[in-house]
Amino acid sequence: MTAAVEPETIPRPEARLAPVMFALAFAYLLVLAGVVHRAPRPDATPAELDLMFGAAAALWPVFVIEAGVAVVRRAPGVSRRAAVSRAVLVVLLPPMRMGWVHPATDRVWLPRLGWRRPGRDLLRSLDKAFGGPMLAFAFLILPVLGLEYVHLVRADDSPAFALARDVGVAVIWVAFALEFAVKVQAAPSALGYMRDRWLDLAIVALPMLEVALTRWVDAAPLLRLLRLGRALGPEQLGAMSRAYRMRGLLTKGWHAFLLLEGVARVTGDSPAKRLRTLEGQIAELEEQLAELRAQADELRKRIAAKAPLGGQPAERGASAP
Repeated sequence: MTAAVEPETIPRPEARLAPVMFALAFAYLLVLAGVVHRAPRPDATPAELDLMFGAAAALWPVFVIEAGVAVVRRAPGVSRRAAVSRAVLVVLLPPMRMGWVHPATDRVWLPRLGWRRPGRDLLRSLDKAFGGPMLAFAFLILPVLGLEYVHLVRADDSPAFALARDVGVAVIWVAFALEFAVKVQAAPSALGYMRDRWLDLAIVALPMLEVALTRWVDAAPLLRLLRLGRALGPEQLGAMSRAYRMRGLLTKGWHAFLLLEGVARVTGDSPAKRLRTLEGQIAELEEQLAELRAQADELRKRIAAKAPLGGQPAERGASAP
């Protein structure tokens, strides 16, 4: 379990804004999900699209302002380069604010977990937290996606099925995007996480690329170049997205099942599994030991500077009663 950061170490403005900004980032993700899953559809009305694009445009400046302030207020141990790169990430993709390692604190705030340091310990806790919900998604939505994937039911023939499909696909995409946005920044290496979880990245990125190729291909020369020979046309990307989504949801469901308590009694144990568990515990203890050493060094410096943690220093020469 990741140790919580002491409240007094978090600046008050960041502590108060953290829940608000997380909620705004999640709201932006919902708006983006609407754009991704409604813009390519021919029945999307202009008023509907204007509402979604207007909401995105209204929320975006909030993230730009906060990112700029965070760079100025960055913590002493955070380099300017790291602060700017984190700010640019949020400006380009506001939903990434949900798992943002704030430059002013060098920590991430998450609901029910509070402020946490990124690393293996936090990533392990997030794996367990997301395991149950993803398993529920697999059971609840797989039938709808299966019908769509094998083309047993056509959306044009059943408006109710079309609505259920759109809602189900949007919910799955939001779940994958939320998990990816939080975990990729909590991981020790973002690039390493994306390399290991390339399926999650594809599930999140392909629908957005499909929307870009569908609506803005005429205005973007680079997108026109990508569509040469229709190798990356919207139809191809849509098929790829459905295949990756099905595979990813099945994989998520299996991983979530393996995380359930007591599953070791069903699948059995082995020396290799036990070794991996011990190595993970060793890594966690090493991180905690490093944190304790850093706190001890800080205390030594304060003692050396004659700044005790609590109370007033005893007066020299004072006699006992």
